[in-house]
Amino acid sequence: MASIAQTAKRHGTEYICVVTMTEAFGAHSITARLARVSDLQVIKSGTTDRALKSFDDLTAVSNELARQLLPPGSYALPTALAVAPAAVASKEAPVDAPPAPAGPKECDKTYNLNELIFKIKDGFPAKLKDCSSTLAKDMLTPATFGGHKLEPKSFLTQCAVDGVKKELPEGFPNKDKIVGSLTNFMQGIMNAALAGGAVDPKKLLSAVASMDIMGLVSDVKKLAADECVVDEPYEPPAAPAGSDEDDEKKEKSSVSFGIRAGMNFSHTYAEYSFYDPYDTYGIHNGEGNYGDILGMQVGFVVDFPISDWFHLQPGLMYIQKGMKDASYSYDDGRISTITAHYIEFPLLLSLKFSVLRLNVGPYIGWTLNNPPFYAALDLGLSTGIGFDIGMFYIGTFYDYGFWTQYGVVGSDRNINTYNRTLGLNVGINL
Repeated sequence: MASIAQTAKRHGTEYICVVTMTEAFGAHSITARLARVSDLQVIKSGTTDRALKSFDDLTAVSNELARQLLPPGSYALPTALAVAPAAVASKEAPVDAPPAPAGPKECDKTYNLNELIFKIKDGFPAKLKDCSSTLAKDMLTPATFGGHKLEPKSFLTQCAVDGVKKELPEGFPNKDKIVGSLTNFMQGIMNAALAGGAVDPKKLLSAVASMDIMGLVSDVKKLAADECVVDEPYEPPAAPAGSDEDDEKKEKSSVSFGIRAGMNFSHTYAEYSFYDPYDTYGIHNGEGNYGDILGMQVGFVVDFPISDWFHLQPGLMYIQKGMKDASYSYDDGRISTITAHYIEFPLLLSLKFSVLRLNVGPYIGWTLNNPPFYAALDLGLSTGIGFDIGMFYIGTFYDYGFWTQYGVVGSDRNINTYNRTLGLNVGINL
């Protein structure tokens, strides 16, 4: 039957009738089976026993089988079904034929399963990345994100599913069940990304990287099984000439956000505005470097590509700077340590060559705790080098403080102090 079905498919046939006949002791047992070409499912069968000695006997057999296979009142078979001429030529009206088998589903439109699979395999990861970027941007401005009225887990789930849902053609069979499968799949990813009830960026990255997209495709194939869904080769629409270059430029010209965190060593260089030989106020005479302390920094950057190699990168950072002063020590011998907590705004000019970045630009910072010998305002120049490896960033930086001035209370003397900070930071680009 399989070989007959292949021939029928080439001619656009929807149904076939296969007749088998066996002979024993001069009589013939004849069986006819009506089957769908698409899946070789037998939808009706008939059988009769008769000796075939003339064309009249053949006509009678055809009529009998037609009565068993076809609706009452008609011998008309589906247009693609071939039968013996005698069955069509007979004018005898059948009287006791069984009800006709259900005909094929009438489809106003057919849908290509492979087009759906392509949109899910290619569109779902891309949409998830877009939604993650949107979430990161909105988290930078809490007032905006509050307008979504959704916590991050629900927002990412709904955003990704709605994005793919729009790609499904209107009227696609079992569309609601397919959307339900996408929702369950996305909820599984988000559950794997939770830590303490909140979305953990590292776990989210790991869950997305290991997501079983082929398992999702397998489930969608089962849900999309329908007579109006055809399994035909699908070629994505050809991209216009030059579109690859345009897409690359678009990608390079898009604004991106990054999260940064790391450790740094900081010390202070100090000098007097004039020399006081009596050291009246107990302030250290002379000038020089004061010992390093270990600090940290964490914050955000926004990357604006002016061209494919020149970027502007402002940021907002919390950073610790300070010094150790061996001239002052506690009774137990511990050296005095001063830590200044800054909110810092760097504005970096970034030269990008493939994965390599060269950064330089001014920064301005304000202290949150106003420690001794540190002015409220810090101005300086930041330089550094970094690497964008996929969506990850690793780099070093050096902050060179230009000048901050600390006035000695009750004196006309001032001490000029300069922050020096060397740090390492890592991050994620969204």
